Amino acid sequence: MNAQQAFTHFVQRCLTPEKARHFSELCLNKKGQRQVLASLYHEFEPALLPSAVQRGSYDSLWSRPCFVFHERLGFGVEVASIREAYDRLSIEGGWLILLRDGSTGIYRPEARWDDEKLIG
Repeated sequence: MNAQQAFTHFVQRCLTPEKARHFSELCLNKKGQRQVLASLYHEFEPALLPSAVQRGSYDSLWSRPCFVFHERLGFGVEVASIREAYDRLSIEGGWLILLRDGSTGIYRPEARWDDEKLIG
């Protein structure tokens, strides 16, 4: 999967239907992708389905390849491992890290480092 496909797969499973359609349409072009990245600060979290938010650790995910979605870094930047992506984003907020198959993500809202969510 490429980043756009992984993102679309993820939002269709983990967000409310209305927001999933909205984000899926936005990610089709560069302007929309910038809007998606900006929405990670405030608009993304309220759209999460409660059933998609998981409890648990990231231990089994650290070595898996991923895509990073962050306003400073870009839409769907490929990173070799979640550990590397997490380290690069450690002092940032408003980001999403997705496994390359779009099955699982880690989301951190803006300015809320203690409120990361494992989603899948």
